[in-house]
Amino acid sequence: MKKRIVLSVMSLDRPGIVADIAGAIYQLNGDLADLSQSVISGFFIMTVIAQFDSDISVKEIKEKIALIESDTSLEVLVKEVDSSEINQSLSLPENIYIVTGQGENRTGLVFSMGAFCKDHEINIIDYDTKLSDNIYSMILEIDLTNSESAEVIHEKLNNMAKELGLKVVMQHKSLFDTVNEISLY
Repeated sequence: MKKRIVLSVMSLDRPGIVADIAGAIYQLNGDLADLSQSVISGFFIMTVIAQFDSDISVKEIKEKIALIESDTSLEVLVKEVDSSEINQSLSLPENIYIVTGQGENRTGLVFSMGAFCKDHEINIIDYDTKLSDNIYSMILEIDLTNSESAEVIHEKLNNMAKELGLKVVMQHKSLFDTVNEISLY
């Protein structure tokens, strides 16, 4: 019987953190399933879902990671989760849209977008933002499965964006992916 573990790691950024954490998981015979990692203003943040043999404890995982030699402090949260808590689906629902927005920075932009999504039962799958030269840019991957039609959401989103001084574009994920495809060949 296998157990699923979620690990969350935060540290000042440095080369090798992914290798260090993945190495600790590997040394415990863990199978790394999903990984998401970002560097935000010099801070490394990573979330991992891994599968371990049932005899490996959360304590053993924390102890293994604590043995990593690092010039930066690794803050780690380790949690065992029930398999029913993890979405096993490898494919996204069909109602996935990408929203890009940009405008002059001001307090409350992320809150406003989050509140809009909450009010319209839109699940945010991924959300990235960047502030540069007082211009705030954001990109969201959203799931409209439980909300109003894409046309209604698009209209309401445009109205909210005007009030906030944002320029927004909402596209179905398949169109966004096609337009923004990067070919290595």
